[in-house]
Amino acid sequence: MPITLLTLNSQWQGCESKILSTGSKKLASFLFGTKPYLIIKQINSNILKVTNGVYALDVLSEGFLNTLNSLKDSDASKIMTVGATCDTELAPISYLNHLYDGEMAVLWFDAHGDLNTPESSPSGHFHGMILRTLLGEGPKEFCEHIKNPLLDRQVFMAGIRDLDVIESEYIKESNITVGLVDEALVDLIINAGFSKVYIHIDVDVLNPKDFNDMLMHTSGGPTCDELTQCLASISKKLDILGLGVVEYCGKQEMSSLKIKNMLINSGVLNNVSN
Repeated sequence: MPITLLTLNSQWQGCESKILSTGSKKLASFLFGTKPYLIIKQINSNILKVTNGVYALDVLSEGFLNTLNSLKDSDASKIMTVGATCDTELAPISYLNHLYDGEMAVLWFDAHGDLNTPESSPSGHFHGMILRTLLGEGPKEFCEHIKNPLLDRQVFMAGIRDLDVIESEYIKESNITVGLVDEALVDLIINAGFSKVYIHIDVDVLNPKDFNDMLMHTSGGPTCDELTQCLASISKKLDILGLGVVEYCGKQEMSSLKIKNMLINSGVLNNVSN
């Protein structure tokens, strides 16, 4: 019987926006309800500095190791994370990719590529480097603890529309697949030989005209209904090993319900918990 672990990681230092910590706590409470879930211990520091091109590197790397060790102790085979910033996905994806020996696709629903390096990042914020780090090209403080970096053929991106030049070049030169947020996306994953998937949802993938309770508003993108339909096709045909929902601000009373309905109506919540 698969062991599904529900987690809350309200670490916000990946982008200097404390509101995401508050938003993640609200969303986790709403989505998980009375179900028990793991609350990742947060590291408090009054001194946050840029080290080797990364803001709050010391806090983030310590938090990553703490989270990774907590996941190992849990013996989880499936993980759902509500996280403050995208970098809270680093430990669960690393853990699951090692557990399944690279036999999983990673579906990246995000308006942004998150493919910068410390050298190329215009902000130094680690939430914009997370996917590149998972691919094995990031700060050594993280990479030396990632036993199985992702291969670019494992990564499928959808909804991206705000890329830095270096990110665009990286995608063009790699085997990363960029698809549309529609029902054809699942066929791209299956045709690449995958039956298992981890789903990353940065809520800024959504069209801000339909959903705007996110940190970084980016014009265009799918509506909640369109993403729900896409997720439903994924849920019907693939085994969902993990799910991350991140970068939610929690300013609006009904926005949590929109996210919950999207995950329930698509079947994703049921899939990841089985």
